[in-house]
Amino acid sequence: MEHSRILSAVYLLVVSAAVTCNGVAGQTHNDSEPATVIQTQTAYFAEGKDANISCSNRTWSDTLHFIWKIKINGVYCLISESTKNPPHNNCTGGKTLRNTTNGESYLHIPHFGVQDEGTYTCEGVFRGGAEQVIITVRAAVPPVLSTRQVEEGGQRFAVCSAAKGKPAATVSWEEMWGSSEVTERSTQNADGTVTMESWLHLPNNDTTDELICVASHPSWTNESSKILKLHDWSPQSPQWIAPVIIGCSILLVVLSVVILSYAARKHLRKFSSFIDLCCKSDGPSSTESKQAQEVEEVEPYESYVQRVNSIYNSSADLFGV
Repeated sequence: MEHSRILSAVYLLVVSAAVTCNGVAGQTHNDSEPATVIQTQTAYFAEGKDANISCSNRTWSDTLHFIWKIKINGVYCLISESTKNPPHNNCTGGKTLRNTTNGESYLHIPHFGVQDEGTYTCEGVFRGGAEQVIITVRAAVPPVLSTRQVEEGGQRFAVCSAAKGKPAATVSWEEMWGSSEVTERSTQNADGTVTMESWLHLPNNDTTDELICVASHPSWTNESSKILKLHDWSPQSPQWIAPVIIGCSILLVVLSVVILSYAARKHLRKFSSFIDLCCKSDGPSSTESKQAQEVEEVEPYESYVQRVNSIYNSSADLFGV
């Protein structure tokens, strides 16, 4: 009994001490734990070019470590550098951590492509703070830039189009008269790309010869521009005109082939009938000619027999035979 009381007292002392220690330790840990700032971003990079991803502008002078956790197609890999521990890298594709001349760390991806798309989580611990940046990395698809003039509702518009870009491009007009009648239209394509258009209303009294369309996109190093010549304007045909013309042309070709084939077969049948008729007419004519010739050959003999018989009959009557 005495032994049990001693054990119970020891147990209570241990539990109370543990609670006290944990409370003090927890309070001390919370006071010294650096605050973590979490950010989310989306980054696009051109295919075939090197990609550099930075999650902080801190230098190694006040940095303890950087850790990159990369998830691509459900597979994780890790790249880390620390002031105390050796570097670690089990990622493929040539991904490495590099430093700028100022000592800022960044992730380098050579020849970026679709195979590098994924979620890149960067964790940086600094003296007095920590940061975590979650970056969704995607391949950029450059758009096709074009300009045109259209007529809609009895009004003219200059249209600047950046078609099939990923992400959506930014388009605008460098127009001269400061018109505020500009609208943007966005179209989501089935392949995940976006077509952006800027529609600028053209006033009837406008004397401008040309307009400049300007577009920017993550896959381009600089802005791209396209010139629209206004004096070359002609009403744009509806989009259905071209398919209808092509369809009618194909139909005319098919009908022509059918008609020519029918006419050829018809003439061939007539020619065959003519040949058959000629062959048949040659047969009877030859037979009739042969029969006529035989009649002509027989008729002199018959005439001679008739004449002989007549003489014989006359002599018999004369001599009373």
